[in-house]
Amino acid sequence: MTVHFVLGRKVWSAVVVDSKFVQGALQNHARKYNLPIDELNFCFNMVPAYRDQALAAEQLKGLPVGAELNMDAELPTIEDGVLVHGMFMDASRWDEEEMVMEDALRREMNPMLPVVHFEPQQNYVPDPSLYRAPLYKTSVRAGTLSTTGHSTNFVITVLLPSRRPSDYWIAKGSALLCQLNE
Repeated sequence: MTVHFVLGRKVWSAVVVDSKFVQGALQNHARKYNLPIDELNFCFNMVPAYRDQALAAEQLKGLPVGAELNMDAELPTIEDGVLVHGMFMDASRWDEEEMVMEDALRREMNPMLPVVHFEPQQNYVPDPSLYRAPLYKTSVRAGTLSTTGHSTNFVITVLLPSRRPSDYWIAKGSALLCQLNE
């Protein structure tokens, strides 16, 4: 399954997204354009589309390597970076109409985030009003400290637009998750 998603530039977060994958995506971009990797960062573009993870996993079982799912037709064709789907929001939700983070709805624990285009850009300086949402592999939000000083459960900081200041989301503990612990 991993090979299919990587070849198709569409990645299911629960299957392959970790800090090594993220670094590899930047490294591929650096090599493609002969750029210094330390000058690259991701710009995170929201794609107004969702994917049914269970359905996608089931359909992939009989799919030949290199073939795409029918549901891939709704996703944009990208030149660089990778489309990541299957992320969940914790202590927030995505407002599809306004394309911003918003307060979670009552009784909605972990709504899905739409597909996100992780687009490498050279010397990218993000808008300071974007919320720096930590992306974790699991909802435990804990792990052992790696040699880099980060938790082994932490993947990357994803920048999300919001009408509220970052302090608001930090106080709520808003984060993104690759998979839920069910």
